[in-house]
Amino acid sequence: MELPRIDTANLLDKTYTILKEQIVHRKFKPNEKLSIPDLADQLGVSRTPIRDALNRLEMDGLVKTVAKVGTFVNAIEIEDLLDIIDTRLMLELWVVEKLSAKSPAELAELLAPLKKMLADAARIVEEVPVENYLKENHNLQFHIAFLQLGGNKRNEEIYRSMMNYHHLAVEQSLFTKEMVTSAIVQHQSVVTALLAGDFAAARASIREHLDDSRERLIHRLNECGGQI
Repeated sequence: MELPRIDTANLLDKTYTILKEQIVHRKFKPNEKLSIPDLADQLGVSRTPIRDALNRLEMDGLVKTVAKVGTFVNAIEIEDLLDIIDTRLMLELWVVEKLSAKSPAELAELLAPLKKMLADAARIVEEVPVENYLKENHNLQFHIAFLQLGGNKRNEEIYRSMMNYHHLAVEQSLFTKEMVTSAIVQHQSVVTALLAGDFAAARASIREHLDDSRERLIHRLNECGGQI
């Protein structure tokens, strides 16, 4: 594999970004060993930014380092997916708890952008091929916007780092149009419940949505050999 050389401005960030893109787009295969000297040579940088990038990618859950053996690309397996969905559920239910303290007027203002996002998504998914819709990350944008309503940047960072699996699932075509349209409807039910001040219904809708996502993705993952 040939990787593009990069200039030296913001070297650490650029090295991290390009390696992350290669991993997320599966230019490096699951369980593939990453050679620091080879990566440094191909990118035209020293080994220091490569090591820094690999450390950050390990924090993202995209690679793992085995002492005295090397660094390997992480495969996403069913057990990983189950853990991620559980953590997403905790974080999203936490947002509902925060929103339950808001007044109806405050909720209407906070949720207006999400209502527009969903209306746009419902229109776009009918206008473009599902592959194009997925590449624009409409689903992920909704979930990030929802997490931001909780006002906790650390929780948002945790959520973003977990969602690397979502990019991998998009690249491996694990999502179908039926899954996408179902997710939009489920998102709308969450927003509708919140606007009505029915926080129990909002929690139930979030659970239903993530349970549905879990089952559909496990099925698709099994069809792909159990890992991506």
